[in-house]
Amino acid sequence: MRISDGLRKSEVGNDRHNVQVGRILSALEKRNLLEETLIMVIADHGDMLGDHHHWRKTYAYEGSARIPFLIRWPESMLSAPRGQVRPEPVELRDVLPTLLNAANAGGAEGMDGKSILPLLRGGSEGWRSFIDLEHDVCYDKTNHWSAATDGRVKYIFNAFNGEEMLFNLEKDPGECVNLAGQSEHTDILSEWRGNLAAHLEERGDAWVKDGRLQLRQESILYSPLYPAMATATS
Repeated sequence: MRISDGLRKSEVGNDRHNVQVGRILSALEKRNLLEETLIMVIADHGDMLGDHHHWRKTYAYEGSARIPFLIRWPESMLSAPRGQVRPEPVELRDVLPTLLNAANAGGAEGMDGKSILPLLRGGSEGWRSFIDLEHDVCYDKTNHWSAATDGRVKYIFNAFNGEEMLFNLEKDPGECVNLAGQSEHTDILSEWRGNLAAHLEERGDAWVKDGRLQLRQESILYSPLYPAMATATS
């Protein structure tokens, strides 16, 4: 997660998207609202731009799966050092809890996400150790996977054929060296395979059986409210 105290109209450059951000910041400054506004810059996904000979999204590689999470807060709202780059894994589910926390409103207690404001204050106790990623069948039946990462290591399980990938993102940010087939990395591979299995186990035997990740050669659409909600309303 990148925490930025920049985000000034003079720094956004000429990129067309940044120009739009600059227009918003300029309007806030003109109305003397900049120091009363919490600004978050995020995305829903990245895109492969030829990386690994792929195009578009849906892949577990960093180009597709990693997104920016930048935040600028008013000093009156939060006393925390500017320019932080935090190592904790954050995700889109943290956006709403963060906004509720910033507004001193309740309602986030039962959510999967968490407010990142405590991280900015330097408190990381109880924070998640990794996040999960997944994508159901898309473009091709073999493009069906689950993954887990803490931002330093990434484990990917191909649900169609069971192939595994393990990357050291600190030493290999381009994800060019798959450590899963190297005997010296057997222990860390087992650890991360176990992390993902433990996370998915509650979904049932189609996902994890006897502690082992299962092949899913057919599409399985899953969420706590689907397909139960569809069944209830059909």
